Amino acid sequence: MRLTHSDGVMTLLEQVETRVRQSTHGRIRNLLVEEVQGRLVIRGQAPSHHAKQLALHGALELLSGDRFSSVITVGRSTPVAEEVAV
Repeated sequence: MRLTHSDGVMTLLEQVETRVRQSTHGRIRNLLVEEVQGRLVIRGQAPSHHAKQLALHGALELLSGDRFSSVITVGRSTPVAEEVAV
């Protein structure tokens, strides 16, 4: 994955992914941040509800006012989409 473009600036998707990794200390497995129909979708598996909360908080630091969906599972549960609007 390319972290910067030729002008040295990270995209919003890359910034959100980096922030989530930093805020969770890398505890979200299979982390993927993508844009779907104009919305950011954050996917992955968290070992605890606390790690999931840290991931959402990290994303909201960059996405205040924007809408995104979270499909972060906790433990071995089946993914459930969670919509967050600020």
